[in-house]
Amino acid sequence: MYSTAILATLLPLASALNLFHLPGTSTTGSSSTVKRDSWGGALSLGPTTSHILSATTTLIPGTAPATQAGELFLWPGMSNGTGDLIQTTLESWPDNSWCGAASGEWCVRASLFGSFGQLDGTASPVPGDMNVFINYTRNADGINWTQLVSDATTGSALSNFTHESGPMTGWGTGTECDSGCTGTIAEQTYKNVVITLASSDTSFLNTLTTSGGVTYTNAKMSSDGTVLTIDEILVPSMS
Repeated sequence: MYSTAILATLLPLASALNLFHLPGTSTTGSSSTVKRDSWGGALSLGPTTSHILSATTTLIPGTAPATQAGELFLWPGMSNGTGDLIQTTLESWPDNSWCGAASGEWCVRASLFGSFGQLDGTASPVPGDMNVFINYTRNADGINWTQLVSDATTGSALSNFTHESGPMTGWGTGTECDSGCTGTIAEQTYKNVVITLASSDTSFLNTLTTSGGVTYTNAKMSSDGTVLTIDEILVPSMS
């Protein structure tokens, strides 16, 4: 189960509204009400006394369940605790053919969750061994956030999405099991996490918490307190 700190940092709207998107929805804001059942292990950071300018990581999701009883989502997310949740999601549905995925594969799409429901970019299929590069960047206008998702090996684009959202102060991983889902069957690996802050916060690293058997290696803060890096995060399977 998520710690109180993780829930407070990343999931205030998600937990309160019980909203998530349907397969194949687009950036029109379509949403559906579902029961949120359980969570896998997680790592969480925040809130920072500054705010986040960018966050990047490479996620290797592992093989998706061959069959799915509910809905299963993997995501690195950012929130300020009271507003939107920026989350590129790797998704397992009872039928993943809507994105072109085969059995054991995921659908990935850049996504934003908020009081409006869920807004999504285009989706692509992802095999379990793909290195999925995820880049969240606050635009120069200080208003919009851009999510860029690509195959880290080939550079091929998988999804993208840009939308207005507020300053982000927390970052964390999510393994979300809805509607009695079939949980993860493989370990997830996050590599080369880099979170860049707008100003110095030398205590940001001290906010790091984990749950559910998650481990990490070589988490450190730059000497000027503006860049936090983690070499690797391992999230164990739920089965």
